Amino acid sequence: MTFIRKYRAEIAIVLLSLVAHALCFAFVLNANNDNVLDTVRGDDGYFELAQNVIAGNGFSWSQEAPYAPNPLRTPGFVYALAVLIGVAGITGAALIQLVIASAIPIFGMYIARHITKSLKVGYLTGVILAIDPTLALLSFQFYTETLFLLLFLPWTLFTFRYLEKRDLMTLIASAVLLGCAILVKTSAQYIPLLFVPFILWHFRKKEWRQGIAHASVYLLVISVILAPWVIRNINEFGVPGLSAQTPFVLYTNLAPAVLSVAKGSDFLQERDAFMTQEEYRGDAITLVNGGEYKERAFEVVSAHPVETIFVAGKSLVTFFTNDGFYTLLVRGGYNPHEFLPLIIVARLLWVAITLAAFVGALVYLLKQRSQLAILIILLVLYFALTSTIAAFGTNPRYRLPVDPIIIAFAALGGIYLLAHGKRLLETVRAGHNRI
Repeated sequence: MTFIRKYRAEIAIVLLSLVAHALCFAFVLNANNDNVLDTVRGDDGYFELAQNVIAGNGFSWSQEAPYAPNPLRTPGFVYALAVLIGVAGITGAALIQLVIASAIPIFGMYIARHITKSLKVGYLTGVILAIDPTLALLSFQFYTETLFLLLFLPWTLFTFRYLEKRDLMTLIASAVLLGCAILVKTSAQYIPLLFVPFILWHFRKKEWRQGIAHASVYLLVISVILAPWVIRNINEFGVPGLSAQTPFVLYTNLAPAVLSVAKGSDFLQERDAFMTQEEYRGDAITLVNGGEYKERAFEVVSAHPVETIFVAGKSLVTFFTNDGFYTLLVRGGYNPHEFLPLIIVARLLWVAITLAAFVGALVYLLKQRSQLAILIILLVLYFALTSTIAAFGTNPRYRLPVDPIIIAFAALGGIYLLAHGKRLLETVRAGHNRI
């Protein structure tokens, strides 16, 4: 009873999240005529990879021999999914993932609470994440987001603690979490380079040797975790690297998006004309030729700078304001246009959250003037900017790692704007009374 009383807010948020996830699962399952595989199977090839791992065909999504080694995906989620399916079956794996995903709002709550020092803002963040349509949809589908967030959000909390305590064990724990998160989703692969300057800055000139030691340990731990996969890629492709995902996305998403804007044509039509089916499926672009495809994509980008800025800007707007309801309705078998009022309200809500978050970030930075303030703002910018290469494919999945930060900033911004609005109103009333 003492435990329940102490953690009643966390328990309530987990239960709310479980209910939201279960309802979403039933909603999408019904749209797929009770076919569990169609409900949970993603379109990124992770299920096919897991099936081949279980069958002993190696890390490949090929449907038949020869099973070509996959150059795009990293092993973190694939092997976790293979274990879950092997032990519990497809339905069991989806339900286990659904239940575990209910912990994500709790981590988000703690992050927001740490930033704002407010229990109420923390609870609000937890509730928003518990009923978030994108998190609910991804809670049971075989995408990387659930496992990635269960690693990345605790990394964020450990990083907060390290910046306060400068404790080596906390730093090592955060490095382990981030290394594993990178093996799940390579979009985080440059974050270690982003964080190392903060380690050095934290110790400053007087303790620079200790700062270098901590930074070295941090990079070493992450390198040890990533090394086996890099070695695998050297053996398979003869090139060191984690994945060919970046050149793949640049070539299959950004380049055709820029061309479609430049020519005023349909994106899908431009994409089909720009690349072969093998390139689009991800079977042609590897670590060996990734540089060539990257150059081709950059040729398109450099030839159309204005269109590239437009595409990147549209991607950034989508990153911050997409609410996820449109996708949920499509997956549920409904025409989103029939629910236009809901979509408009949800979109306007995220526009308001974004605008308030910009104000809140500025207020937080000016008031705190701390490493933490700069770091968390840079984290938001990092995920926002790296999402731009997805072009028209950008969606709320890209924002999930920093949603707790954005919501916390929005709360701070909202409080600031309301306080100043109230003062302004009082000033106007006082002036009117004097007249």
